[in-house]
Parts: sequence; C-alpha cells; structure tokens
Amino acid sequence: MLTGFAQKKDNRITIGTVDTVYSNILKEKRAVYIHVPEGDKNEHFPVLYILDGETHFQSAVAIVEQISGIVPNMVIVGICNTDRERDLTPTHVKPDRIINAGDAAKSGGGENFMGFIEKELIPYVDAHYPTTTYRVFSGHSLGGLTVVNAFFNHTNLFKAYIAIDPSLWWDGEGWIKKQEAGLLQRDFSGRSLFVAMANNIPVGMDTVSLMKDTALIAPVTHAVFPFIQFLRSAKPPGLYFGSKFYPNEWHGSVELNAEYDALRYIFNFFRFDMNYVRAHPELSPDSLINVHFNEVSKQMGYQVLPTEDMINDMAYGYMSMQRMNYAYALFKRNIENHPGSSNAWDSFGDYYVAAGDKQKAMEAYEKSLNLQETSDTRRKFEELKRK
Repeated sequence: MLTGFAQKKDNRITIGTVDTVYSNILKEKRAVYIHVPEGDKNEHFPVLYILDGETHFQSAVAIVEQISGIVPNMVIVGICNTDRERDLTPTHVKPDRIINAGDAAKSGGGENFMGFIEKELIPYVDAHYPTTTYRVFSGHSLGGLTVVNAFFNHTNLFKAYIAIDPSLWWDGEGWIKKQEAGLLQRDFSGRSLFVAMANNIPVGMDTVSLMKDTALIAPVTHAVFPFIQFLRSAKPPGLYFGSKFYPNEWHGSVELNAEYDALRYIFNFFRFDMNYVRAHPELSPDSLINVHFNEVSKQMGYQVLPTEDMINDMAYGYMSMQRMNYAYALFKRNIENHPGSSNAWDSFGDYYVAAGDKQKAMEAYEKSLNLQETSDTRRKFEELKRK
C-alpha cells in the first residue's frame, strides 16, 4: 500500500519522549528530549544532538521530518539546560560590559559539559536508541560557542557541526583567536562545519565600520564575521565548510532558517534525484539506486539503504506506467531489505494482482497479515479468495 499520515489512536501526535541521564561528571540529573523516527525494528539512524533542547528540539524534529529523503531520518536528542552559563562556556572569565558578575562567577564549565556528552550521554543514547556512528552537533548563541569548541577540541566526536550565530565574542574574542592559531595542527578530514550569521548590525553601519567599532555594539557579528573570513581563507584540508549570512534575521530569530539550511548543506549528497531517472527511462532505476546509495554509504561511513517509502513510491510509479519489470525489481528490493515489513509484502501483493498472478498475490497478502493485521490488506485478501 502507498504510505501516508496516520494519526495516533488516542488523537495525540507525539514527537518524542523525555528521558533522564544522571551525570557523575556534573553531579546532577540531566533531562534530554528524544525523537526516534518510525522504521523497522532493526533500522538504525544518525543522531542530531541539539543544545538548548527545551527551545530548539521541536523545530529540529519538524525540519528533519519535513525534509526526510533530502536528509536522512535521524534520532534527535535535545539536551536541556540546568546551568547554561556554566556548561556552554569554554573558559572562566571576569565580569565585563557584556557578562555580569553572576554569570562570570560560574563560567568555564564547558569541558566538564563536553565530558558529560562524550563519556555519559552519547554512550547512553547509543545503548538505548537505534543509532549509528554518524553524529551531528548543533547549537545557537552560547550553544554555537560550545559547538565551535567541540569542532576544534573534540573533532572526532561528531561528523558534522552546526554553529548558529555563535557567541565567539566570549573572553574578549581571545578564546576564538587562540583556536584559530592552532588550526593547521588539527585534522578535520571527513568533517563538516556550517556557520550561520544573523544580521545584528545596527542600521547605518556596514561591516567595515562594524569591525572598527570598539564599543562592541554588535559583539556576536563582530566576532563571527572574521571567523568565517578566516576559515574561507585558511581552507583547512579535509574540512567541508559552509556559511551563510541572514540579512532579514537577527540573533533571536535566525535559528530556524539556519538549522534547515545547515542540514541541507551537510547532507547535500543524500537525496536521490528522481529527475535523472525520469530523464533516462532506458536505465534501470535499481542500478541507479545502487550507484547513488553506494556513494551515500561512503559519505556516512556505513551501509545506507534507500528507505522503504522511497522504493515503494517508485515501484508504484513504474507499475502505473506498465513498466512491470522495473516495478517488480523495486518491490522485490523492499522485501529483501525489509522482510519484516507488512507494508512491503502488501505492496508486493498489489504488484502480483496487477500482473495477474492471483496465487502469488494471496501468498504476499497472507505474509503481510501474518506480520500485522490491517483492514486494507485483509479486504484485498478476502476479495481474491472469493474470485
């Protein structure tokens, strides 16, 4: 059957669960929001870790679900705060014109926080949820500062890093300059970084005058702009780097658009181009799929199979065009990749009905019903029995 949206029986739409992890490093219980996409019980997914989970988790789930197929389905982990200024700052600082005395006093717990993520949270998530080794780390503002810290000093922990209007003004911009100085000593092979910059520049001021400003009217942009220029100039070997300036967004509004653009940029290799298939009807879609997903697997670092829905939709499309040999190969592929899917067997039954093979259609429907009883499959099975 063709798949579609199904509402929960209790009329609720659930996007995730609240889990907790006790941290021996931080000496406290930490709440995390977890979203697991629908899939086979044996299917595993890359993981998107989102800082400031209490405010950014829902939008991240919506984005990933909406553009699934353009980016992979992902487990999404929203890390909620207990002490934001402590955890999301890499160094201890003194009060200044931006940081008040209270925040400065507790600053500099960033490395402990990264220890919690690396040694406690990630192992917990991997042990309890269907994850793969491909991990993305995303943060905004001080969360973006934490992402940049992880990018430089915990490079191998994640495959991709998303820093949205990061607070690189931290420590009088001295911290980021120190990281830049050691850039060429680090290996970023196979890593991606996307940096987003909002338009925090006051009206009437351009970037030239902003960089000469000593009053720090726009501290975020004052630090992020040269960081982007530095990376573009340095071109670190092996790094896949992208950035974008958002002229119509400010620091507090940029997160949503930037998260979307960053994921599209990082996973620009993932989408299977159906237009190419349509333009070359003489080529087997099954062989084109093999070529594409071999490259995707290389990028991801493990075998990636096309989703059941993607193959199913393609197969029905070829069946409607009476390209039955192509439809058969695709339906059969879904059975081989997802033998425990009742929907894959139901679709195979639909193929055999169209092909005029009643016996094999009934066998496929019966297999589907043995896996999961559905009214639609039962109806089709009983109609064939009566004929």
